[in-house]
Amino acid sequence: MSRASLLLPALAACAPAPAHPATADLVAEVRAAAAAFDDAQLHGDRATLDRFLAADFVFIRGAGVVADRAAFLAAFSDPDQRFEPFEIVDRRAIVLGDAAVLIGGEATIRGTAHGAPFQDHFHYADIFQRRDGRWQVVYTQVTPIQP
Repeated sequence: MSRASLLLPALAACAPAPAHPATADLVAEVRAAAAAFDDAQLHGDRATLDRFLAADFVFIRGAGVVADRAAFLAAFSDPDQRFEPFEIVDRRAIVLGDAAVLIGGEATIRGTAHGAPFQDHFHYADIFQRRDGRWQVVYTQVTPIQP
């Protein structure tokens, strides 16, 4: 079964599930990891991104193009690209099991790339999995929102 087919039911059930204390702690841990991951993207912090991305990380770009860890690292650590602080709304955390949490939402990013301004508006999903005692991103999917 593909990762995408595993993700679809989780996305369809975006209503937050009732949380018991262990789930609430799990979500709080991953929300903190997600904030650090977002901050690393914002600041082009390649070392932190490198620690967060799993070796088998999969990145589905807006046009449905499958990319890998190296492409993600290159995109978010390009010295000719600058981001303004991200605007994220409707952020959700969905527990997928004892060691995986989906963090998703709607985001707008703005900045400059090679001197030209850009703006992207999209829905995203990051799946974090606990591996070797730390949270790693194993899957990211971005879907553009058309004006």
